Formats: sequence, structure tokens, C-alpha cells
Amino acid sequence: MLRAVLGGSFDPVHNGHLAMVQHMLDKGLADLLVIVPAWRSPHKFENSAPPADRLAMVHLAFDDLEAVQVDDREITRGRVSFTVETLEELAREFPSDRLRLIIGGDNLAGFSGWRSPGRIQELADIIVYPRDGFVATPSAIQRAGLDPGRVIPVTGFDHPVSSTTVRVMLGRGILPDEQLPPEVAEYVAARQLYIA
Repeated sequence: MLRAVLGGSFDPVHNGHLAMVQHMLDKGLADLLVIVPAWRSPHKFENSAPPADRLAMVHLAFDDLEAVQVDDREITRGRVSFTVETLEELAREFPSDRLRLIIGGDNLAGFSGWRSPGRIQELADIIVYPRDGFVATPSAIQRAGLDPGRVIPVTGFDHPVSSTTVRVMLGRGILPDEQLPPEVAEYVAARQLYIA
């Protein structure tokens, strides 16, 4: 089985995340997609919404989708987690599966600074989605120190919604319904999240 892992803060989860997941499944890039919200990203000092709220929103966005699972292991750890830890655990739990890690093109430049980047490549193929104008060109893959044979560049995907943009709009009192799954928009409004 192709088990793809999409981690992140999901602060908040938005329609861009949903579009990426649907694209993965439609293109046959994964048999099962595992969504792993971080308690806190090692690359960020803090999140805007508490871990429990971000996990709840991820469940609202993805629980009804076939071939998608929400995995709360990083939230449950209650500490900063590293991608390599989660991949190591999944490799032990599902030894017959082929793991794939989904990252954005904007993460390529800093990939060599991740915890154990070589081990990550041993554990998983790296699927790179274009983001913020960053794409997985051969030179970008080389600069990132990645093995080109383990990288799957994605083309033909453009969904520019970002969590940062959504948070800015919410902070200004604008609920961007068109950028959030309806259940997530309702949750954000009910909990008054991201309001300055």
C-alpha cells in the first residue's frame, strides 16, 4: 500500500489542504493519505490556535473522506515532534507499506536543516507540491540534497490558499468562507479563533 503522510500545523486547515489531498488520491499518488497535525512545528515558535482546536478542525475537514485518516500521534506527544520520528513509527507499524512524505516546494530550500534528512529519504519518497512559486526543479532538488530518484515533483496543481492569509483575514474580522470547509468555518466562528 502507498501510505502518504501530510503533516503540518493546519492553523487552520483550509480548502487548499483539501484540494491537495483530493489531487493526491485522484492522481493515484497514494492509496491512503494520513493527515498528521503537529503539536507545534519545530520550525515555528507557536501556533495561533491550540492543538486541540487544530486537531478538531482537521477531523471536521477530513473524517468523511474515504482513503484519508487523521493521525493524532504528534498532538498526543504534547511536544515538538520531528517528521523522522513519525515516519520511523509508521514504518514499524506498517512494514509492508511504501511511505511517501508530502511537502511544499517552499520547504525544499530548508530540507537539509530538518532532523535526519538522510533518514527521511530512506524511509519515504518525497512528493513535492508547488507552493508560493517554489517548484521541484532538478536544481532545487539537488540544492536540497535530495536523491532525485526518491522525489516525485507534482505539476499542474495550483491552489494558492494559505493558512497565513486565512488567519490575517480572521484577525480583521472577516470570515473567509470560500477558503475554509463549511464545518471548519462554523467551528472557527463558534470558538472565536484567530480573532485579534
